[in-house]
Amino acid sequence: MLRALMATNDPIRELLADIAPAPFIWAPKDHIVIMQDKVEQAGADLDKVLAWVEQHGGQLDRTMPVANTRRGVTSVPKPQGKQYYVVPQNALVS
Repeated sequence: MLRALMATNDPIRELLADIAPAPFIWAPKDHIVIMQDKVEQAGADLDKVLAWVEQHGGQLDRTMPVANTRRGVTSVPKPQGKQYYVVPQNALVS
């Protein structure tokens, strides 16, 4: 991925650069989307990753939930979308 372009010893940058971006979620120009569950599967500290992303001009966002709808009152909780990081591409290269 972007690892070949990196020349720094930044473990969070390296981790994020090794995760394939999510191709079907909109992001601003020159930004990529990295799903939070992929970062978690890689064993990262999610609080530290979020702090790093925010320090580099990115943010945490959430997909719109997808669920069947039906009329009436139900006790079933509404689903939540999946969280993801919106990361400026230049933050992943040095």
